[in-house]
Amino acid sequence: MHILERKSNGTTLIPIEAKAYEQRTIYVQGIIDEQSAAEFVREIIELNRQNAAEPIKVLITSSGGSVVYGLAEYDAIISSKAPVWTYCIGTAYSMAAILFAAGRKRMILENSKVMLHQPLIGENQGGNASSVKSMSDSLMQTKSQLVGILSKHTGMTKKQIDKQISYDHYYTAKEAVEAHLADEIVGIDSII
Repeated sequence: MHILERKSNGTTLIPIEAKAYEQRTIYVQGIIDEQSAAEFVREIIELNRQNAAEPIKVLITSSGGSVVYGLAEYDAIISSKAPVWTYCIGTAYSMAAILFAAGRKRMILENSKVMLHQPLIGENQGGNASSVKSMSDSLMQTKSQLVGILSKHTGMTKKQIDKQISYDHYYTAKEAVEAHLADEIVGIDSII
């Protein structure tokens, strides 16, 4: 999508993402993968380079994706000198929920949802018994890591989180605030 920007020397058509970026707003949308994570990390680095004091708004509309690349985005959020404020717009599922929970301020629109679950085995995974055992051990290690991250950002115990992620657990905006996954329910005007 593009918008028209009028200046004294004429009118220019610019991508809406570029305009948002000028206002320190970036997006996590769609599937979290290598390409989206690399772009996200670059944007966080550049916005910190420009101004390490002014907040960065991260608008999240995602069903999740790769844990490995999602953790790269998570590391960028928590190590950012500029405070990162996260907004759930529609959905923050799976790995996107971890990113949402990591914000210094976490806001959710009234009809948005957050979903947590255990990490899943990737597509086309298989092999002999030793390979499957190795994948299982790695998956359990990743689960423990994600439970620790959620415990850190929500104040819930690891046992509470482990119980809640034993199945796909969907939270309404109100439930996300009650579970300390979000700080407040807001309207779109808080993003503008």
